[in-house]
Amino acid sequence: MKNTIKLNFVILLTVVATLFSCSTNDMDEDQDIANALVGEWQRVDSNASLANSFVFYADNTGIKIASEADKNGTAISNATSLEWNSSSTNLQLMIGEEINTPYSFNAEGQLVLSVISSIPFVRID
Repeated sequence: MKNTIKLNFVILLTVVATLFSCSTNDMDEDQDIANALVGEWQRVDSNASLANSFVFYADNTGIKIASEADKNGTAISNATSLEWNSSSTNLQLMIGEEINTPYSFNAEGQLVLSVISSIPFVRID
């Protein structure tokens, strides 16, 4: 009888320890992923006449910015607010419509958003 109680206690302790360790690691990993995205990202081909960027805030809001300047001095610029969520491999953007894109960081640390652009984004802030 004592052996059964000890065995049940050991099994219960093992299950509880396993559950807590897994859920904590998953939450930490998701938080690390979200923190890696926070900041301003500009497409690497942006210049004085054409710029595209995203700003991701820690509260899962952000801004998509596009601007174009003409040689004659006129310029067009727009900023659209967005909401975002991420997992380890997917970024969900709500910019008027829902856009789901796989994302990754290349060897240079640039953000690759394959559905949005074939050109990567570099962190500028």
